[in-house]
Amino acid sequence: MLERHYKPRENSPVSSSVWEGWIWLLLLAFAVRVVGLDAQGMWRDEVDQWRFALQSWDTLLENFTRPGWNGPLFQVLLRGWITLAGESTYALRYFSLLWGVVGVALVYALGRRLLGARGAAWSALMAATAPYLVWYAQEVKMYTWWPVLALVILYAADCALARRRWAGLIVAVVALGLAVYSHILAPLIVPVALIWGLTHMRRDWRVIVGMAALLLVIGLISLPLLRWQAPLLLQQRETGFPSYTLRQMIEILFSGWSSGMWANLTLPSMPIWQRTLLALFGGLALVGLIDLLRRKRVRVLVRLLTWMSVPLLMLWGISQLYGPLFTDRYLIWCAPAFCFLIGAGCARLQKFAPRWITPLLLLLVLGANGRVLVAQATHPIKPEFDEVSRYLAEHREPDELLLFQIPYNHYVMDYYLTAPLNPWAAAPFSNWRLPSGEYKVDDVDKEMARLTEGHDEVWLIYSEVLLWDERELVKAWLDAHGEATAAQHYHRVSLYHYRLPK
Repeated sequence: MLERHYKPRENSPVSSSVWEGWIWLLLLAFAVRVVGLDAQGMWRDEVDQWRFALQSWDTLLENFTRPGWNGPLFQVLLRGWITLAGESTYALRYFSLLWGVVGVALVYALGRRLLGARGAAWSALMAATAPYLVWYAQEVKMYTWWPVLALVILYAADCALARRRWAGLIVAVVALGLAVYSHILAPLIVPVALIWGLTHMRRDWRVIVGMAALLLVIGLISLPLLRWQAPLLLQQRETGFPSYTLRQMIEILFSGWSSGMWANLTLPSMPIWQRTLLALFGGLALVGLIDLLRRKRVRVLVRLLTWMSVPLLMLWGISQLYGPLFTDRYLIWCAPAFCFLIGAGCARLQKFAPRWITPLLLLLVLGANGRVLVAQATHPIKPEFDEVSRYLAEHREPDELLLFQIPYNHYVMDYYLTAPLNPWAAAPFSNWRLPSGEYKVDDVDKEMARLTEGHDEVWLIYSEVLLWDERELVKAWLDAHGEATAAQHYHRVSLYHYRLPK
């Protein structure tokens, strides 16, 4: 009786107007993702995916069992896409764009089961225009492909429980099998799917037992991963991730899901417009939560809250025990649950408020998200290595040394530069510390003299310096031993030219 308003809609006819609205939503999702697709330059994580995808097929297959390797299946898929579309920034990111649009379609499909047609439409509108989801649909990473698999898992499991058929479970488990080789933290969806099964109004214990049996099969499929993952979970280690409290994690996710790629800002430092976005979407989500409680749709609410909270709590617990692992994009697949709460809130207001509320809601959602989408497309956020490469192409002579600080960024420049990267060198690492806290390296004189020997023209590519040389010893050496003849400053990367004495 508590769930008397909830009727599975898989057999209900879909009107032509619903199909038309669904198509317009997908066109909108495509449009906001394709505009500005290559407005931001490629950064090192994206270039890594390009590099890894172009490895030999033997290496690509070995990556499925290589310790510490994340996303081997995505790299195989990207390799196939590169064969078809090429290696330009636009072509590489288009692959993620396509999965982002598929994700919006799945949000609508799952939303119809959870919230009905009106709630599904609002949820899909939010997913179509959410700056956070659009951002990762414009990045060469697995963060649109893996959320698609998560949506397939939950949708198929929900269908299986409603229809008492095994076909849905098989689809869900196949998708889970693909997911564990698409992202290292994909297994966090398992408790979410199990709780969904336990809270389903039409749960059938035979189906749930079948789900558990099929999960054992996935465990066997995942054994190559577990061989290296399990030992890592038994020891504390340096992970390279910042350490966050649970409250900070929640703030980062809420900020990102509401206002896009300014998620690193804490509440006190946020501009007023961003606080307004948090208040708007947080308020709509709260209305949706209250409406689900008021209509006694408790099971639907529990599933949505489980989707948002359980993976976060598990990741926080792992981080506390074994070392920091949190970064907001690892939980991007939980963002649709936030969209569903917003969709439920918008549907509630549309149904029971005056008629003028509908165009006002549309204006608020599209205007707020559009404001951030324009900013993401027109303001540099990623390091502008593409601009650095253009300047070097015009001003660097073939025998002039490129010096990288940090060295890993030479892969990014290798992607952009058409001329040979050589000669190039990795600037010395000076951040080693003794147990007492003192620096192990006090000067870089000998190493810099060795690296620059035979070169009287040096280009210093300067980015993320704190990770490598927080005292800036390398630049200080060049300032002391050479003449600075040019300096170009771009977003998160600078380029300096030095002339050294012969």
